[in-house]
Amino acid sequence: MEITDKKFWKDYWGEIKLPNKLDWTFKNDRVIGQTIIDYIPVANKNQKALEIGCAPGKWLIFLYEKLNYEVDGFEYVDIAAEKTRENLLVCKIPESKFNIITADFLTQLPVPKYDVVTSFGFLEHFDNYEDIFNKHLQYTKKDGYVAIGFPNFRGINYYIQLFIDKISGSCIIENHNINMMDKGIMRNMIKNENKQEIFIDYIGGFEPALFNTNNIKNSLVRFFFKAFVKSFSYIFNNTNNKYIASYLILIVKND
Repeated sequence: MEITDKKFWKDYWGEIKLPNKLDWTFKNDRVIGQTIIDYIPVANKNQKALEIGCAPGKWLIFLYEKLNYEVDGFEYVDIAAEKTRENLLVCKIPESKFNIITADFLTQLPVPKYDVVTSFGFLEHFDNYEDIFNKHLQYTKKDGYVAIGFPNFRGINYYIQLFIDKISGSCIIENHNINMMDKGIMRNMIKNENKQEIFIDYIGGFEPALFNTNNIKNSLVRFFFKAFVKSFSYIFNNTNNKYIASYLILIVKND
C-alpha cells in the first residue's frame, strides 16, 4: 500500500522550478551521482535506463549525460510528468532519446527491456516495499542493474524531522516507511530475491538539506534550528551509519 497520496505530489511538483539538474556542489547529489558512476557501467549503443517516479527528471538527465543511456520514466501525476518532459527539453535532450510515461507503473504489465532500472526517493513511500523492489526487477533485463536510493529518517534524523513536523504541520515522517530504512533489512530483501548485491550502504553523512525548515513559521525558532543542524553537520559530515547518514543506496545485478 502506498503511504503518500496523489494530492501530496501534485502540490509538491507544482512548485518545482526548471531547469533542474544534479548540483555537483551539493553533497547529497554528488555522493549519489558518484556512487552510480562507480557501480553502474556506461551504456553501449542504444542501451536504455528507466526511472520509476522520475520527476523532475534530474536523474534521467544524469543517466543520459554521464552514462549515455536513452531514458524512460514513469510518473503517475500529470503535472509531475509534464514538468519532467519540460525539464529534459530545457536541458536539450532530444525527444527521440527519452519517453515519459504517465501511468502508475504498479498497474502496468512489466516488460524486461531495460539495462538499468532506478528509483530515488520512491521505495520508502510503500508499506509493501519488497513487492515494489520485485517490480523493479521485473522491468530489468538479465544481467541488468537496479539502483534504488532513499533518504534515511532513522536515528537522529527521525527526531529532528519529527520535531519539524510537530512545530510546522508538515507530515514527512507520516508519509515515509521509516521501518524499512535499514541496511540489514535491504540486504535481506536482496537475498530473498536471490540477486547479486553490487553495493549497499549509507552515504552522505549528516546532511542539513535533508530537512525542510521553510514551514517553520516562527523565524527565531527557524534561525536557531538551522544553526543547530548546521553545527551538527560539522561534527558528523562524513559519518555514514544508520543513526546519522542522510541516505541509503543499494545497487543490484539481475543475474
